[in-house]
Amino acid sequence: MKLDKSLKRLIEKAKDIHGHLGPFLVLGIKLGLAGMKKLGIKGNSWHLRIEAELPRKVPYTCTLDGIQVTTQCTFGNQRLTLKEANSPMVSAKFSLNNPSRQTVISLKNEILQSLMAKLKEAKGESAQERLAWAIASMPEEELFSITFY
Repeated sequence: MKLDKSLKRLIEKAKDIHGHLGPFLVLGIKLGLAGMKKLGIKGNSWHLRIEAELPRKVPYTCTLDGIQVTTQCTFGNQRLTLKEANSPMVSAKFSLNNPSRQTVISLKNEILQSLMAKLKEAKGESAQERLAWAIASMPEEELFSITFY
């Protein structure tokens, strides 16, 4: 899959804010984009709320910076919250002020397991960046399971 310029720009912006480029940062970007797309949101929406569920440790928390860059939902504006997961997972519930418009997007378990194995083998920053670009090129339906409420 060829990356479009807007995704590349978002990744570079997120890298500048986060401090480095890694696969979980890119997962957050793609998660944020998928959630906004599923709810029909283009650009910043003050009605969007996101509850991320993941372990409160690196590399999982890197996902949060990607979500913030993509959606402009942040901890500071209180539109992004974190529910700490006790097991390895990455998931986010996207909702508008209307509770009938919600979607939950979760990283598929087999993708998470494969990624964690590859991260253990990745030596150095360039190896992590290659993983990040590989994630960026994957279609959302390959990465995530999506549930509507």
